[in-house]
Parts: sequence; C-alpha cells; structure tokens
Amino acid sequence: MEQISARSIFSPATGFIKRGGFDWSCNPYLGCTFGCRYCYAMFLPQNRRPKEEWGRWFQAKINAVELAKKQARKIAGEAVYLSSVTDPYLPAERSLELTRGILDAMIAHQPRLLVQTRGPLVVRDLDLLKRLRAVRVNISIPTDCEEVRKVFEPKAPPLEKRWEAIAKVRAAGIAVGVCVTPMLPLADSESFVKRVIAFDPEVLVTQDFHDSGGGFGADTGAAARLLLKESGWSDADYKKCVNALSRRRKVFEGEAGFFPPFIS
Repeated sequence: MEQISARSIFSPATGFIKRGGFDWSCNPYLGCTFGCRYCYAMFLPQNRRPKEEWGRWFQAKINAVELAKKQARKIAGEAVYLSSVTDPYLPAERSLELTRGILDAMIAHQPRLLVQTRGPLVVRDLDLLKRLRAVRVNISIPTDCEEVRKVFEPKAPPLEKRWEAIAKVRAAGIAVGVCVTPMLPLADSESFVKRVIAFDPEVLVTQDFHDSGGGFGADTGAAARLLLKESGWSDADYKKCVNALSRRRKVFEGEAGFFPPFIS
C-alpha cells in the first residue's frame, strides 16, 4: 500500500459516468487488489503502472475523509458514483475506513449516491447508508461458478458472500442492483437466471466484455479475452442468457444500467 494526499475527493463526472446522469465520482483509492483480469480501470489514465501489475498495488488517499468533510457541501442533492476506478470496499478499507468516513461526511448534505462494489464489507456501513435518502448499492455477481471466479477474479470475494451481502443490504431497506458485469462463463445459466429473477433487484445490469474498438479508454485486455475464448463461452451464450432474463423482467445492458438512484 502507498499513501497519497489528494487535492479533492469529489471529481466532476466524465465518460460513461457523466452520460449515465452522475455529477460526481468519488474514489477513496487508486488501483485495486481484487485483481480482476478483465478490469477496464487498468486502461484508464489514472493507472500509470504496467498493466501486468494490476491487482498487485493500490494507493490510499489518506486525507480522503478530511477532504470529504470540507467538500461534501458541493455534492448536496447531486448524483455521486462511488467508485469509478477502484472498489470502495477493498480489504484495506476494513482498517483504513476511508469509504466509511466519506459516507459519514455525506449524510448532512444528502447526495443521490450509487455505491458500486463486489466487496461484502459494504454491510459494515449499513448504519450510515440507511441515513441517506437516495442510495442504491450495486454488487457485481458476474458468474455462478467459483472456479470461473477464481480464474477471472483471483483475489475477489467468493460469490456466495456477495449474495449474502446484497440480501443484507436489501433487508436493511436499501435499494440494490445486481451487476452481471461483465458476464463470465456460467456453469448452469438456467439456474442462474432463476436465482436472479427470484431475488428481483431494483436494477439488473448485464454486460459483455468492454471493447474500445482500438481506441483510447475502457477496454478488456487480451489475456482476459483469451481466457474467455479458452472457456468455450461465446457471444451466443451471453445473448441467450440476457434474452432469458429480459423475457421476465427489465434488464439494462452495458452502460445504460449505471444511473443514479431514483432515475430510470
């Protein structure tokens, strides 16, 4: 871990975050230790390290809470995306509590907050999240298979821990989103579809691998694409699963699914 001092903790939204209706993004950390092989963030300008090192480093904005206390007034009533280039609930957050401190600073100003994570640690902060009037917690659950998860997300939390977390968030009265993003190979797509439908999240998002078409920006690396090809999972498999979900409920595909709470 490297500690850094930031100049601001709330940044004007750009790219698909802005197009989705957000005013601000908030990233307590840079980098990520979950090591997802497909992560688009390794291609963004904030990542100045070799892509091969993705998942082996992170930087903590050690003054994040102090900044949030000073700057939270400007996000009052506005839409905030937490987080766009990292996960706000990395394992280090358990002791550093940067995300928790930022949430606490937000309460007096009541932004419309989307929390995007794959970290079950989010349940620790339910006491604070319940005090926000417009909040949704999106949790990434891209597959039903732990073996697949270990290949593509080698250091990310187990899938069942994520299902348990999202159930606890909902039980606390907070809106939830299930993000099958990107959809990874499924062991039993029919059962997976049934489970998602039965859970009935407020928002359901699906997405295939990012493809910048050779341009600059969010993308999926060649190594992840090779792993997907070797798995035998195809575009047809993805479309079949999305169609099965779409027949039974509203599905947002790709960037269209990331919008602030109480906007549809």
